[in-house]
Amino acid sequence: MGFGLTKEHHDFFHHHHYVEFEDLLTPKEVDGIEDAIGSTKHDLWRTDGRIKKVVLSPSLAEVASNLSKIRPLRIGYDMLIDGPVSKEPLNLIEMSSIRKVVCGLVIQLSRYDGEDPIVPKKRGSGIFFNPFFPLSFPEGCHLLFIAYAADIAIYIQEKRDPNLHALKKLDYGFGDRLTSTTHPIVYNR
Repeated sequence: MGFGLTKEHHDFFHHHHYVEFEDLLTPKEVDGIEDAIGSTKHDLWRTDGRIKKVVLSPSLAEVASNLSKIRPLRIGYDMLIDGPVSKEPLNLIEMSSIRKVVCGLVIQLSRYDGEDPIVPKKRGSGIFFNPFFPLSFPEGCHLLFIAYAADIAIYIQEKRDPNLHALKKLDYGFGDRLTSTTHPIVYNR
């Protein structure tokens, strides 16, 4: 899986704060993710090797790193999105208890016929977005959401985060720096 970023990709991302790529995942990879999804909706990569392979993919992280111009990148978290996350649009920073999140990615796991710019239409396609892009997920979407963080990232109390206390299960307290044991570096070239 290699993606050649063009000047047009960069220009579009920096002007619109997001950019879409078709066929980031093969149908087989999407099927594997769908088969692996259980009751867990946050940090799915910790539960199944097929999801882990996608979420920790150096190729996807390289795109995020090149678009955000930040390196190294570590995984912040992933989650399943099946509709609205909040009542009002929130950007990645506002909906994350990790500082410093630098780029996000949503990958379509089904098909979407709506007209929302942050929801890819085609199964296996994805949209990278910057941390300031307002996110408002519609009913009927079915997405794998990946948040990438900078090397130095801190767990903070962000009350708008739907998974505010998830890192406490990994023995983090507010103010703790993320470690590579729980949040590995996914791109560092």
